[in-house]
Parts: sequence; structure tokens; C-alpha cells
Amino acid sequence: MHITSNIRNLEKFLTAFPWAGSQQLTEADLLENVAALPGSRAHVWDLVAAKVVAVGDTVTEDREGHERPLVLNELLIAPLVGRESSLGHSSVLPIEGIAVGSTIDYISTGGGLGISPDNPPGKGDPSKVQLLGLLRYADGQVAKAQDFAKDLPSADTLKPVIIVVGSKSDVGKTTVCIELLKSLAAAGRQVGVAKASGTAQRMEVEELAVHANEGLDTADAGMPTTYPPSQESDQWAESTHQKSLLALESNLRALSVANEVILVEFGGDLLSASVPEILEDPGRLNIVAVIMVAESATAAIGMETKLLRISPSYASISYYVAGPTATLRANRNRVERETRCAGCFDLWSKNDSRASQSQQEASTASLQILTRKLLEHCGLGPV
Repeated sequence: MHITSNIRNLEKFLTAFPWAGSQQLTEADLLENVAALPGSRAHVWDLVAAKVVAVGDTVTEDREGHERPLVLNELLIAPLVGRESSLGHSSVLPIEGIAVGSTIDYISTGGGLGISPDNPPGKGDPSKVQLLGLLRYADGQVAKAQDFAKDLPSADTLKPVIIVVGSKSDVGKTTVCIELLKSLAAAGRQVGVAKASGTAQRMEVEELAVHANEGLDTADAGMPTTYPPSQESDQWAESTHQKSLLALESNLRALSVANEVILVEFGGDLLSASVPEILEDPGRLNIVAVIMVAESATAAIGMETKLLRISPSYASISYYVAGPTATLRANRNRVERETRCAGCFDLWSKNDSRASQSQQEASTASLQILTRKLLEHCGLGPV
């Protein structure tokens, strides 16, 4: 039995459903424990039992975050999710739910099932699973992904938060985060890190957490994804946005217990995954600075426009530009000329063997300058 990695509180889960921990569980055993009521349908966030019936282009990960292929006839437990991805398979869930017995798609690596409307460029069909039944408690209530959030501590007040947002997926947000985490730690600061939006994948938060005091993502707070189920502005979308905001707030309060500053990476871009709704009130999240990671000067202009549309409050919060566009002086000049950003910083060239020595040195200096500025925004000076 494969219990997907985005069901993070495994101890609590196995206390509720001890049969799921059996290494000898057969399909017949599973069906006895998830017997479907007539007309049963699964909805977003419901935990369901399923069987792999076709292995396609989507894969899974073990509970430590290591990717592996799905196996034909493998039994698994995962939530139903919505997803709106520009790189991977998306998921659109019908409002009426999905009937038990249906064949649906394995959408996200960390564990998420749904219905993919199309294949992204360069990818084939996702892996297919048959929905065998819903997990129910003794009182008949369906188990939800949110039921198995981690038991996290909670500080009364939030520590300063620096957010990292991007113009698109894979633009370099994680690279920027890692550079900043290492630099802040080198400055003697206790730093927490959070992945705040998108589709949770254990390895992604672990990649950041190794450079921080501790790290959390949306699944730790019970949200395997922050995408609405239908990609429409409806009641389900509003509920998803609110749950996503509360999940991030929970993570920030947990990280505020033992850290001086919190770095938050938002997945994807500024257009979806509940990012606009989460960022509507920067004061609520104690956001003190913004790093916009953009692939071009035009993208940086668009990000600034969208950020200020989300909330005019960002006009009084320092925002900086980094990313691929900042590696060349001409691009930095364009960004600083065409936007009101507080600075454009090259964090790439320091690690580029093809960059000139002067570029590498300037990039190293840029990281140090940006780190000092961020610490000032956090009210923290040199140790």
C-alpha cells in the first residue's frame, strides 16, 4: 500500500486507519475497508483508495521525497486535487464529483488524483488509476487531506517574512531562495523557509530546508495543492483560496517559534494557485520585502503591474528583481529604468564558470548587498 507523501501526518493517519499500514494488504482487503455506498462520489480533498491501471508519464515519490515510477496494479491512498500547471499535467474536477469505479489520472508527484484535460508539451498521457473507494471514519464522514496536517507549534506574532515570486514556473525561484538562505545563514541568522503555493512535493521543500533552520510546505498544513478544483471563479475556488491562506499562516506561525526571519517561495507565477488571494493583505503575513524572479525585463514590468494590482500596499514595500534577466547589465538597466523596483541583482553569475571574473565578483557582491538590505527590512543588523 502506497500512502502518498502529501499525507504528512502518517502517525495520525495510521491511528485512524490502521489497516492501511499492513504490508500484506490485498485488493480484497482494501475493498472491505473502503466499501462504497451506492452512488458514492469523491470530491476535492477527499482521501480515496485507488489502483494503478496504466503507467504513463506521471510518477510518484516515496515518503522521503525520492521520485519513482508507479507500478501496474499498485494500491495507493491519495487525495483528489485540482491543478492548473503550465509545465505538468493539470486537473479539473467536476462539481458533481467523481463516481467510485471511475478511471482517473495520477496528476502530481507528491500524490494527487484528478482528471487531466490535456497533455503538456513534450509529455504523454498521465498514469491512470481506478478509484476503488473513499476513506470514511466510523461515523461515515469522508476523510479529507486537511485532517492529516502536522501538529505544528504556533507563535502569537509572525517574524518578518520575505517572499520570492516568479514570472513563470522554472524561472529560478528555488535558485534565488537557496542563495538567500545560505547568505542569511552565513550572516548568523536563524531562517525558516516555506513553500507557499502550487502542488506539494516533498523533495522540493527538502531541497530548501537543508539550507535553513527548518522548512514547511502546504502539505504540512494539510493542503496538497493550492489550486482550485475547477479553474473557475466559484464557491470551490473561494474555499480553496481561504484554506490556502490559512495553511500558509499556520506554517508562518510555526516557523516564527524558532526563527528570526522567514523566506517564502511561491510556486508558479502571480496568476494562479491562490497566489493573488494569499498576497492580498501583506500586513496579515508580515511581508517586509519581495523578490521578483523574472526571465526578462518585460516580465519584470508585468510582475510589478500584477503585484500592485493584487494590493496597492506593495507600493510601500521594497521589491527587488533577480533571476535570469539580471545577469546582464543592459537588462538590469532596463528593469531599473522601467520599474519602480528598489534594485536589480545578479545572483547567477557567481556560480557560472563562463561568466567573466568581474561578473562573478560583482554577482557575489550583489548577493551580499541584497542580504544586508533584506536584514534591514527585517529590523536585523549584523550579529
